[in-house]
Amino acid sequence: MSAHLVLGCNVLAVLLGTAVGCLLRKHISSKLQENSMIYFAAISAALGVQMLGRVHQMTAAVLAFLLGGLLGHILRLDQQVGAWAGKCQSGGRSDATHGILVAFTLFCVSTAGILGALELGFSGDTTLLTTKAVMDFLSALFFAASCGWTLAVISVPLGVILAVFYLLSTLIAPYLTDAVIGNFSACGGLIQLVNALRIAKLKDPPVLDLIPALVLVIPITWFWPF
Repeated sequence: MSAHLVLGCNVLAVLLGTAVGCLLRKHISSKLQENSMIYFAAISAALGVQMLGRVHQMTAAVLAFLLGGLLGHILRLDQQVGAWAGKCQSGGRSDATHGILVAFTLFCVSTAGILGALELGFSGDTTLLTTKAVMDFLSALFFAASCGWTLAVISVPLGVILAVFYLLSTLIAPYLTDAVIGNFSACGGLIQLVNALRIAKLKDPPVLDLIPALVLVIPITWFWPF
């Protein structure tokens, strides 16, 4: 399977999931939507724990996580995306805005997606991206039941992010040591755990403020002395 087709499948998964969810939204009860969010929260938490298991220097990953959250707070990333989501929704419904924020994090700020795009460029391995495509389709189906067609817009930044990391893979390959990949995965795992709280509506943490952590963890790992 060609790289372009694999990347396209991830974008198509969100679009198809949104279409199916919108068509079936009358048949998806609010109780089923609520239960599905709990299931996705559990999956997000499980993936977070799994990714944490790849860590090389936990202190370095935690430092990047905290500094990234601080930088994201200063830049107001979560607030800005939330404002955009509110404008896209008719009447600015809070439940739909919440769904857009959660979906954006799941689809676009996914360590599995980023690592999958890099692995596709490195070795042609499609395992992570094909798995993500299946999960994105199912997630989009349920999110679309509450968010509507606006959810399809997320496919644009998703496609851009995956394409950028795929194209950059050959350039950054020499700098991605096992320690960098492990700490990057652990940092993403922490974000997955925080996002699980938002999905389950136990808390509403500004998950998107943590995006800079995925960038900071790379230089912090390079220069980590321990």
